[in-house]
Amino acid sequence: MSQPAELHFSSDVGGPRFGKAPPMGLKLPGPLSLKGGLKHSTSQGLAVKKEWSDVTVKSCWEVSELEPVPLDFPLERTHREICGADAQDVAARITNALRLLSIEAEYDGDKAKAKCRTCDLVSFRIRLFSGGEGGLPVMVEVQRRSGSPSSFMRSCRAILDAAEGLDVTSSPAPQSRKLPPFMKGPVGGMKCLQSVLPKADPVADMNSGIDKALEMLRSKRPDVNLLALENLGHMSDAIKSRPDIALKVAKKIILGEEDCEIREEVAVMLQRDVFSPEDEDTPISSFVEKSHHCALVLFANSLSLTSKDGSLANAVKSQNWFTDFLIPSLIDEVRSCSTSANNSYEAACGLTSLASCSEVACRLIKDCSALEDLEAARQFGLQHHELLANESERCLLILGKSL
Repeated sequence: MSQPAELHFSSDVGGPRFGKAPPMGLKLPGPLSLKGGLKHSTSQGLAVKKEWSDVTVKSCWEVSELEPVPLDFPLERTHREICGADAQDVAARITNALRLLSIEAEYDGDKAKAKCRTCDLVSFRIRLFSGGEGGLPVMVEVQRRSGSPSSFMRSCRAILDAAEGLDVTSSPAPQSRKLPPFMKGPVGGMKCLQSVLPKADPVADMNSGIDKALEMLRSKRPDVNLLALENLGHMSDAIKSRPDIALKVAKKIILGEEDCEIREEVAVMLQRDVFSPEDEDTPISSFVEKSHHCALVLFANSLSLTSKDGSLANAVKSQNWFTDFLIPSLIDEVRSCSTSANNSYEAACGLTSLASCSEVACRLIKDCSALEDLEAARQFGLQHHELLANESERCLLILGKSL
């Protein structure tokens, strides 16, 4: 009696990959939008499992030759068969879609792979295979590694549609997103929930939440630090919290009202070398990288909220923290656009908020030679990241630079 096939589980994908054949009684789910039969190759699929090699961001995904789909390598359900276009055409469609969706991407043309990450930290991989002789049809597989499944599926569908030649709509800026039309306020303010939710003091809850976040930021565990930043992000979001509470949280974070402890703890996350592990591929490195991004998002959102009521302009005049730390840190992030376009975009948003409300901030930004860095980020964004291109252009116009 034959032995059952060995299961190979991949935690970052969300499902098993089978070595030879599915175990008895277990049916594999069918692919999404699979248009025809799939011709398999007898080649082994071990190359796909290798660690990601050193790759650099390129202006175009130059795909030379596609490997056939291995016989023992069932594709993810999130794949699609593209007919009527060769590998280079499909790669060009995907790179354009990633630019419009403002998704970071690193391309490996030799292996026909792309390593991607969205603005909300969803990480996934794109791989092109040959589905038959002559490289046609082209098989496009999208594989989630980490992050929100629902966010991944939105990006995945757009990418697969783009691979087929359909149009892709640009992603709206996170700051411009509003409540759904059927909602007039935050979920907690709905009348149907008032008899269910316990009566509470929103300000007291806010102070308690900030105190707890401060305690978590002081933890030596990077996963706890990340959770604290995510909680603060929800508290400072006018949609997930309340507009008045979100503004109060933003003032505590960016203006250092009452005390500067929470601001200083968040600022530590912007310093790249504080927690940098020796091995950049460790889970700790992933938590540190995400914390760095979340700190940038938190500062960018807080700057946006406080720039509208005059409090930010007064703080820039009176506090050296903006001159000595925040503005130089944001400019450094903009300068590093080729390393992380998502981080560069959040930093550009912060500089835009500062420049739009304070002449002092405008002068400081110009004195740091940020105009050249913003222009370089705009040029990079035009090729790779539309949100970065738009925000850099907006900041440059506020600073008085003609384009």
